[in-house]
Amino acid sequence: MLLKLFRLELKKSLRCIPVLLAGVLLFGVLFTLVGMGLSSVIYSSEAIAHATVAVVSREEDDRYINMAIDYVGGMESAALALDFEIMEEDEAMNALDKGKVIAIILLPEHVIEGILYGENYPVRILFSNESALASVFLTELTRSGMIMLSSAQASTYTAAELYYKNDHVQDLSKAYDEIDMINFNYVLSREKLFISEDALPAFLSFVATGILLLLCFSHICYAPALKRENLPFYQLLFSRQISPLLYLAVKYLVNSLNCFFLLLLAFLILSGIEFPLDGLELYFSGGAVLLLALTALLLTAFALLLQQLFSDAAAVMLEIVFSIVMLFAGGAILPSAFLPSALLKIGRILPLPMLHSQWLSLISGGYEFSILPIGIYCICFFVMAYLVFILRKEARS
Repeated sequence: MLLKLFRLELKKSLRCIPVLLAGVLLFGVLFTLVGMGLSSVIYSSEAIAHATVAVVSREEDDRYINMAIDYVGGMESAALALDFEIMEEDEAMNALDKGKVIAIILLPEHVIEGILYGENYPVRILFSNESALASVFLTELTRSGMIMLSSAQASTYTAAELYYKNDHVQDLSKAYDEIDMINFNYVLSREKLFISEDALPAFLSFVATGILLLLCFSHICYAPALKRENLPFYQLLFSRQISPLLYLAVKYLVNSLNCFFLLLLAFLILSGIEFPLDGLELYFSGGAVLLLALTALLLTAFALLLQQLFSDAAAVMLEIVFSIVMLFAGGAILPSAFLPSALLKIGRILPLPMLHSQWLSLISGGYEFSILPIGIYCICFFVMAYLVFILRKEARS
């Protein structure tokens, strides 16, 4: 009876292949067009090079303010994207409204001395709603600048402590200005404001997202093979001493294997193609096979759970919705810089964002084995599907 059950589930799974191939073709074209459109909107419609930032200060002649602006404006990191210009407050507000500046930095009195001497006066920064990417860049620039000024502050305190310990307190007030200028000069004369890290090209993240969305959307074609059966079928099944656990395990493994072999075939074909995109590489390896297996197991387990919880149509719709929501929360659809940090923390522990990071690693030329988190999700989804099946069985009894 077990062999008959295996053949039955295999037939149902194989019948899904023609619909699956049609779905892959349809969704593949759709996601390619949408991905190209999103990429052009997010990365090509806004040039952030040489944007202007207005600096409003009531101490225009203050040597610290002018020195800071000269140094920061001349840094390699800032000079590539931002120009700083001192303005009156009304002039700056008018320029912000007209889009001539991307932001206004409002400096209170004695702000630099305050940072150096421990009186940290708040600095207000007003952003333009029309320049999201430039605003993100300026936020990071400001945060990094404050860290560097804090280093100057720590150096000033250290020098002052040395004066106290060597009984030169009477000379400290005369030396403060010189100490500040030395520390300030050493901190702000650094060429690089940001820590440089090797980053993957932005389009590769969209490619990985497109692959996962294509797989998730195409996987709904397995719904006829994963759906719940009618009551007479279950009665016959259980009368032949086939347990619910064994029945679900056979259904799960057969459909996972079908999905895995189709993914493996597609990957073998694509790995022989030389893509014209820089950084996009597909190499057949043990890591690639493992990732394909994890992808098939996860998608099938998730679909099996939804089929046990809901009707056929509802399960299909929810599989699509949950896939999009999980990828969005994990920063796979929109760049993570645009998302709240709390949402990202939740999103990155979800299964599809984890899978996304591994696909991104694979298509960029390397793959790190990370079986445990996704494997745990596969087991949890299957166990939950089994528990729902048992509850439905008891309810029918």
